[in-house]
Amino acid sequence: MIGRRSTAKYPPPAQLAWFCYRFAVAFKAGIPVADAVHLVAQDDEYFGDHLARISHDIQAGIRFHQALSNQGIFPPYLVGMVKVGERTGTLDKVMESLAAHYEHEDYLRHELRDALTYPLILVIMVAAVVLVITSKILPVFGGILSDAGVHMPAVATALMHLGIFLLNKLGWLVGIPLAGGMVFWAWKATASGKEAIDRFKARTGLLDGLFSKVYMARISTVMWNALESGLDVASALEMAAQVVGNGYVARQLDRSRQLIQQGMDLVQSFDAAGIFPSTFVNMVRIGHKTGELPSMAQKLAGLYQEQVYRTLQSTVSRIEPALVSVLSVVMGIVLIAVVLPLISIITKIG
Repeated sequence: MIGRRSTAKYPPPAQLAWFCYRFAVAFKAGIPVADAVHLVAQDDEYFGDHLARISHDIQAGIRFHQALSNQGIFPPYLVGMVKVGERTGTLDKVMESLAAHYEHEDYLRHELRDALTYPLILVIMVAAVVLVITSKILPVFGGILSDAGVHMPAVATALMHLGIFLLNKLGWLVGIPLAGGMVFWAWKATASGKEAIDRFKARTGLLDGLFSKVYMARISTVMWNALESGLDVASALEMAAQVVGNGYVARQLDRSRQLIQQGMDLVQSFDAAGIFPSTFVNMVRIGHKTGELPSMAQKLAGLYQEQVYRTLQSTVSRIEPALVSVLSVVMGIVLIAVVLPLISIITKIG
């Protein structure tokens, strides 16, 4: 079913967290979905209009997750998890988990913004100063030294030529990356591009395997909710494929599900998929052998969610020092390039 609105811009994580938390409280109190929507809609200035349409859809017999999807403003992960909650009868736990997820996302977004704001301003200012020094000031020094019969230091000469080149080719230097970005964006939207990017994200070890951790956290969360509600593993994998957010991973999950339905052992089917880390497979093996797979899935969900948050925080904490260090080196080289000609001029005058 096609939603009434489609937009790539979703509400801020803080608003999504508050939205999910209120529904979690209502569902925990045993309030039906229709009444919960009406209750949450009261005095809600941000989602008020959407909640009114959601309420209308539910009264028309549309499921909650589809009513959310129809609005076109809720992330696919939220909609998919709500669908899992409806199917497993764990909407209260799902909404509570989503609230925690978006609270963490809001926190990390603020951390990233705070970590990048000062260095980015510094980068822009330093780039402008360096360009002016190398393309305008150093040539003046070069002319003075040339008139005095003194050669300009090699470092200063190299930076001067580099600055003049960058200034003359500034349009190209901006246009080429911009054009490349547009081409990449267009390729990314194609089926082959999306497949290649999804496969790369599923297998890359960049950022300490962040993408894989995100997918494992989502898969284990869905498995926990599904298995604890009495559904079998095949059904759990089917639901996980709908919310994992990666086409390649979703197909591998579907492959594992088909192998299980054909009689293959659970752990062997996970090995055959080739997307599960050894830690995940080993813990599933223990849970499967001991009959504690639901509790093991819960443990895996908590483990990978914590690893995702730690990895993101670690990455953010490294950005500012790295940028400042690079800028310090650049400024040091530029200062040397300026000071050397000055020394030469002073020496010649003396």
